[in-house]
Amino acid sequence: MNDTQALEYLDSFVNYEKESSRAYPEVFKLDRMRVLMRELGNPQNAFDSVIVAGSKGKGSTCLFLSSILRMENLKVGLYTSPHLLDVRERIQVNGLWISEARFTEQLSKFKKIFEEYSWRKNLPTYFEVLTALAFCHFKELKVQVAVLEVGLGGLYDSTNVVSSKVAGLVPISLEHTDKLGKTVSKIAVQKCGVIKGREIVVSSAQSSEAANVIEAACLDREAELFRVGKEIRVQERDFTEDTQRFDIKTPWGNFYDLETRLRGRHQLENAAVAIGLAKALEKKVPRLSVSEEAVRQGVSDARWPGRLEKIADRPRVVLDGAHNVDSARKMLEGIKRHFRFSDLILVFGSSADKDVEGMIREVLTEADCLIVTQSSHPRAMPAQKIASLIENSGKEVFVEASAKNALEKARSLADADDLIVVTGSLYLVGEMRQQLFGGG
Repeated sequence: MNDTQALEYLDSFVNYEKESSRAYPEVFKLDRMRVLMRELGNPQNAFDSVIVAGSKGKGSTCLFLSSILRMENLKVGLYTSPHLLDVRERIQVNGLWISEARFTEQLSKFKKIFEEYSWRKNLPTYFEVLTALAFCHFKELKVQVAVLEVGLGGLYDSTNVVSSKVAGLVPISLEHTDKLGKTVSKIAVQKCGVIKGREIVVSSAQSSEAANVIEAACLDREAELFRVGKEIRVQERDFTEDTQRFDIKTPWGNFYDLETRLRGRHQLENAAVAIGLAKALEKKVPRLSVSEEAVRQGVSDARWPGRLEKIADRPRVVLDGAHNVDSARKMLEGIKRHFRFSDLILVFGSSADKDVEGMIREVLTEADCLIVTQSSHPRAMPAQKIASLIENSGKEVFVEASAKNALEKARSLADADDLIVVTGSLYLVGEMRQQLFGGG
C-alpha cells in the first residue's frame, strides 16, 4: 500500500464528517471501538491522557496544553479534528505530524484486521479508524501524555475509550442539535460523558444551563471541579494586533505577564483552561512536574492556523473557522479587538448542517460587504442557497461559486486599509490557506 492507496482506503470508511448520520447515539456507541482497542492490544492504556470536550475552543485549548507539556521535555501526543489541509495533521507527537510512512504502515495493518469476517460485517467509521491509528502511533512512539480533542459530543465519542485522570470542558453551546439534543442542557449531558469519576475537571466559564449540568455531573461522579471565572481567574494586561499579555491565577499557583500570539479574548480563557489542566495533571500523575517557565514558554509558542490568523497585508486577510453562532460572535469580537480598518469584507461559506441563518445574522451586524461562497466539501451549502437566506440586509452581497473566485473578488473590492475575513467553515478556511500557501 502506497501513500495514495492509504488515503483511498481511509476514505472508503463511512465518514460522518462528510455524510449525514442516522440517529444518534445508535451509530456512535463505543462497543465497536472497545472491541477494536482490545484487538489492537489496548494502545490507549499505554500513556496518560487528557480529554477535552465542548463546543468552541477545544482545539486551541488542546494546543496550549500540549505546548506547555512539551516544554517539560515530555513526549506529548496531540489528536485534533478536523484538519485544514492534510489528515495527518490531526495526529502529532511533539508538534510533528505522523509521517506518511507510519500513516501508511498503520493503515496496512488495519486492512489485514478488517478483512477478517467478523469485521467485514461491522466495519468501523472513518473517525474510529483515525482515533485507533492515533492511539497506536502514540504507543509506538512511547508518548507519555496524549492530549485528545473530542470529535462529537463526548459520551459516545471514539476518544472516550481512554481513562483520563484529567478532563477539560470548554464553552458549551447549541451545535449538532440533531444528534446531541435541542437544548444546551441536553448537549452538556453528552459533553459531560467524558467525566467518568474522580478526575479533576477544569471548565471554561459556562452559561447557567451548562454550568448546572457540569456541577451535577462532577458531584455525582466524585470529580473535583475548577472553573475559569471562579477558582481560576484571568486578568488582561494589554493587547496589540499580534499579541496579548495577561495573568492567570489558579489554586496551584499564579502566572504573571504571559503572552500569546493567538488573537481574541476567548483565547485567554482557553489558555486558562489549559494551564489548569496542566497543573491538574501534575497533581494526578506521579513524577510529573509543570514549571512556571514551561507554562510561560508553552503559551508563547502555541500557534493555531485558521483561528483569527492573519495571512496577508494591504489589504489584511484574516482566516477564522468560526462554524456556529457563538464562534462567529467571538470572531467579530476578536477582529474588532485586534485590528483597525475602514471596511470589513466578509467571505462566508458554511456546511449545510449548521445554523447558517443565525451566523449570517451575526456577521451582517458588522460586515460592510458579504461574499458568499462554498468549499468543495460534500456537506457545503451551495453559495446560491446561502444568498437566498439574506433578505433586505442593506449590505452589498456577492455570490461566488468557488473559494478561489471569492478571495479574488474580495481583493478586487478592498482598499489597502480594509479588512478581509474568511469565515463560516474550517473547510473553507483550509481551501483558502491552500490557495495562498499551497500547504501548511
